[in-house]
Amino acid sequence: MYLSRIEEAMLDGEYGEKIALAMRILVKVGETVGAERLVRVRHVHVSGVSYTNIGEPGYEFIRSLFEGGARVSVYTTVNPGCADLGGASAVLDPGLLPLQRAINSVLEGGGVDPVYTCVPYLVRRPAAGERLAWGESNAVAMANSFYGAYTNREAGPLTLAAALTGRTYMAGLHLAENRVVGVRVEAEKPGGFGDDVYGSLLGLYIGEAVQSVPMVARGSLPASFMGVREMLAASAASGSHGLVVLEGVTPRGSYGLGGYERIGVSSGDLVDLFERVSSPLETRGRVLFYVGCPHLSLSEALWLERLVAGYSGVVRGVDFLVSLPYLYRGFVDDAVFSSRGITVVYGTCPVVSRFRESYDLVVTNSGKALFYMRRIHGVEVSLASVKEMLGAAMVA
Repeated sequence: MYLSRIEEAMLDGEYGEKIALAMRILVKVGETVGAERLVRVRHVHVSGVSYTNIGEPGYEFIRSLFEGGARVSVYTTVNPGCADLGGASAVLDPGLLPLQRAINSVLEGGGVDPVYTCVPYLVRRPAAGERLAWGESNAVAMANSFYGAYTNREAGPLTLAAALTGRTYMAGLHLAENRVVGVRVEAEKPGGFGDDVYGSLLGLYIGEAVQSVPMVARGSLPASFMGVREMLAASAASGSHGLVVLEGVTPRGSYGLGGYERIGVSSGDLVDLFERVSSPLETRGRVLFYVGCPHLSLSEALWLERLVAGYSGVVRGVDFLVSLPYLYRGFVDDAVFSSRGITVVYGTCPVVSRFRESYDLVVTNSGKALFYMRRIHGVEVSLASVKEMLGAAMVA
């Protein structure tokens, strides 16, 4: 692999042993995937920081990277952890808070921006053509697909190495030849589904059925920002798609068009998928209604706050959870939600956390949450739109 003079000096330890270790990680991974050089990045988003995922070994690794005063060399944000940073949640295990705070303390001491969210594109909007090193799947899909930036989906240790050095390997979706559309998806929107559920279903379908870089036809795109985000998050989770070209949205210089096949997705196909992946929406047993995967934007959170305030009833017979970025604390009126029996958590989500008690069913508008909840928590999941969930949960 070609290294610049500065990169050689980093590797040789002239910038300290932590930078040298980070460079060894990057060079080893880069050589394994055939990268010819490294590339400088403007923004790193660190994943793999939840204590429930990495445990003591992961914590010790992170601590070892930053001990002795090492700091990130480029703007760096961080994914949600496993604990509610707003306090001890009635839904998530409060015993995880001190364990997660220990990890957070190390990261913050190293200069990481403590946003604790899976939506770094809402903290700092990527520019078209900008090089990133991000680790969260939905964030990678949004960066490449919506904003036209360039990033692979990186593992947690590699994002930390990129944060310390300001570099990543030049391979994968950093190369133009890997950003060429292979399939054009033309979908019919079925009636009866909210835009968020339609996006989730289309994303799950793409994840299952499409192997190459897909383009979603303009008329098939979800109508809302939330719907687009749910689509990209679901396709990234179920099919590891880091780039889904959105016709008329994805900046033109960030992808290529060659000869591609066309796939038609009928409304019946999506209804069949819904019936196959979504359990019946019932409120028997222990049931959790969940919104916030990916984390809501501030405008979406305030929209939800207004919706909730419009109900005269309260949540009965189920638990209702909303997860938000940590940096939104103080901008959202938690009292509006709590007065209706809804729990708001900050800087975490159930996908990377642990429930205080087990549930028989989780109801969510998120295809990504559906995909991971079954695998991580072994719980049945039902898809429903935000408005459907509020209507079913609120009892006068």
